[in-house]
Amino acid sequence: MLEQTVEPVVDVQKEAFIRLMAETLPLAGYAGVRADLPGWDTPDVIHGAMRDHRPSLFCEAPKPVFLDVLSPGPVALEEVASRWQLFSSAAELAGGEFHVVLPRWVAGRDGRQVAKQIAELVGVRIGYIWAV
Repeated sequence: MLEQTVEPVVDVQKEAFIRLMAETLPLAGYAGVRADLPGWDTPDVIHGAMRDHRPSLFCEAPKPVFLDVLSPGPVALEEVASRWQLFSSAAELAGGEFHVVLPRWVAGRDGRQVAKQIAELVGVRIGYIWAV
């Protein structure tokens, strides 16, 4: 009888985006960077009324910045809305900002425009959109 092990699904592209940003943020003047990556200090889980989420990245200075990375490929709007609303609220409460990281092009469209449309749809304010 063969024994099966279940490996957690690792989104390689998302992990690559997080790694890129974790290395880029200090060069852009951000300090206290935490990343949801093996070998890094991970960002704290943000507790919401309905669901809890961990930001992809977090910076402590110059002000608290919560970053969510959207990887290429299909995403569930409900999941994105839940994450973005929670991180946006947490940033507001901390006197910080909420940033989004996503591909430069999403389904043949400008990634920044896609992020703005999603933000408008789910009612959040994005401090900065990093298109990579």
